[in-house]
Amino acid sequence: MFDFDLLVKKISDYTNAYSAWGIIRLIFDLLLVFAFFFMLYRILRTRAQGYRIFLLIFIIIFIYLASLIFQFLVFLKLLEYVFFWGLGFFIIVYHQEIRHTLDQFFTPSKVNAGYSSKQEKMTIINILLNTVDFLSKRKMGALITIEREDNLNIYIEKAIEIKSVVTQELLTTIFTPGTACHDGAVVIRKSTIMCAGAYFPSTDKYDVPKFLGTRHRAAIGISERTDALTIVVSEESGNISVAVDGVIHLKLTNETLSEMLDIHLYNK
Repeated sequence: MFDFDLLVKKISDYTNAYSAWGIIRLIFDLLLVFAFFFMLYRILRTRAQGYRIFLLIFIIIFIYLASLIFQFLVFLKLLEYVFFWGLGFFIIVYHQEIRHTLDQFFTPSKVNAGYSSKQEKMTIINILLNTVDFLSKRKMGALITIEREDNLNIYIEKAIEIKSVVTQELLTTIFTPGTACHDGAVVIRKSTIMCAGAYFPSTDKYDVPKFLGTRHRAAIGISERTDALTIVVSEESGNISVAVDGVIHLKLTNETLSEMLDIHLYNK
């Protein structure tokens, strides 16, 4: 049975007989508990990515140290339970993000992705436009990722090495149904096809339209983790989409695709 008198006694002890500092400390303690559960709810709902996970860990450590100094006992007790039960859960839920972030420590984070001239950039854009138009009209699914500043070596090294000049003929051959690389992504660095058959982590967003398939989810996933731009051609409808900066733009025309490529790809 709930002992109300015991609760009153504990509150009295905690606040040093309801002293001003004791009451302020209790209020801050309870606010920290509320803020912690709210932050936990937001994390589980939105799935924080990359460096934000480690930033969150540092914030929790900082709050923990502050709680030790000011003796926020309720919050400290809560952290004991959360740390004991939550560490394994955290690793299971975020293992892909943790691995991706750790991988980035061992590879150069940036590459020189700028085209040497406007003409070189427009040449690549025209090849991409012609390729995508060809694939779209024949409903040949494709996933074409163009590296910008963020290094994509951790995906390139696990795929099939190509390292060939970008051409329409090569791209259409790669995405011909039945070939070994048809289901994966092509990664382009400047004017070179670095690899084919690359696989990206899928997005964990809950609000992605259900009619989008694995290619679209992979395109969103790589755009959440890097600044790469990814073109998707739907195998079912032939529709053209572009994923960049964590957002996917659907049912693009060739003109809109051209504009987006011109905006997001840059020359020196």
